[in-house]
Amino acid sequence: MAETDIRLELADTFATQAEWRRSKADEYPDDSRNLEAAELLDKLATSTKDIDLKVLQAYRELLDGFDNVEHHSEMIGEIGFHSWPETAEEFCREYIADRTGV
Repeated sequence: MAETDIRLELADTFATQAEWRRSKADEYPDDSRNLEAAELLDKLATSTKDIDLKVLQAYRELLDGFDNVEHHSEMIGEIGFHSWPETAEEFCREYIADRTGV
């Protein structure tokens, strides 16, 4: 997969999760975490263009395989609730560390 495709795929993942969080914010208006998570996810989506190429490649290699994809979805779902990466690269580094133990 080309570098641009990986960046776009990750940006789309963040954006899709942000939309879902907004729908949850409408459903649970007294819980501000969903809207805060959506805003963070939007920020992560725009920062995918800044991910270091080596980090991006390592991230993509580890994402292959069903178990990794499932775990990746769980990590995306925790953003704004149990994790608060400031950039998409920070998220990728957290994913790499989680999958490799490094």
